[in-house]
Amino acid sequence: MVSKWQSTAFTPSAVAIPKPQFASFVNQSQMDTKDCFPSKTQTAQIALSSTETQQLAGLISNTREVMLKHTTQSAFNEGMPIQKALRAEGKQVRIMLLAELERLVRAVGATRTFQTQEDLQNAIDDVVEMFPSLKLEEILVAFKQIRQGKFELYSTFTTTSLLKCLHAYEMQNTVPLREQQHKVTKHKIETGALDVQRLIKDLRRDGKLKTPKKILDRFVPLPNNCTTYEEIEEWREKHLPQSTKTEETAKIDPSNND
Repeated sequence: MVSKWQSTAFTPSAVAIPKPQFASFVNQSQMDTKDCFPSKTQTAQIALSSTETQQLAGLISNTREVMLKHTTQSAFNEGMPIQKALRAEGKQVRIMLLAELERLVRAVGATRTFQTQEDLQNAIDDVVEMFPSLKLEEILVAFKQIRQGKFELYSTFTTTSLLKCLHAYEMQNTVPLREQQHKVTKHKIETGALDVQRLIKDLRRDGKLKTPKKILDRFVPLPNNCTTYEEIEEWREKHLPQSTKTEETAKIDPSNND
């Protein structure tokens, strides 16, 4: 049985697939996706937050406008993991990736190697399987950089070439950003787990932190039976001898000009 994806006749062009077949690809995909995408029973949907829902919906509806503002850094920091996006809106995400891959294929002139919609579909399946930890926006940024010639393509652009370019993108951009993020997270954990009381105890034990001991006799209540100055001084000499000696030393010390 011939699928309607293959019902469009090829023109006698010797180089590429006729444009109408690709141009109508997204619209036809939205009408009939039974042969292209996993069913809902095969792909478990997950709930997204309101912010994530708006982010994904905006990316699907205005892919090119959203991607204009993204760099490798912002795609890593703000992007949505590809697996999470597929579990939430698998059909729409795959349609978007197929449309962007079709744009890339035309840009690099690889319509001979990607001759049918099934070729594009298989390539997207391989990308999702081989790079499950990439963000959705990172894959789109990589597509753009391939289109811009930032990755050298040898001979014909095939699925293997596409996977090699994505691997090079991951090693050049994603891996260093992950390592940097890991260092920051590790530093926060180590700082948050600092035992301040134990640190103070260790510093005091090593003699690096000394707390001066002062007796504030002004806050020591005097007994009620001391009514005269002599009685108060006598009580102080008996109960607070250290405070009395300190005052006498301060009076005798000639360096004290006060």
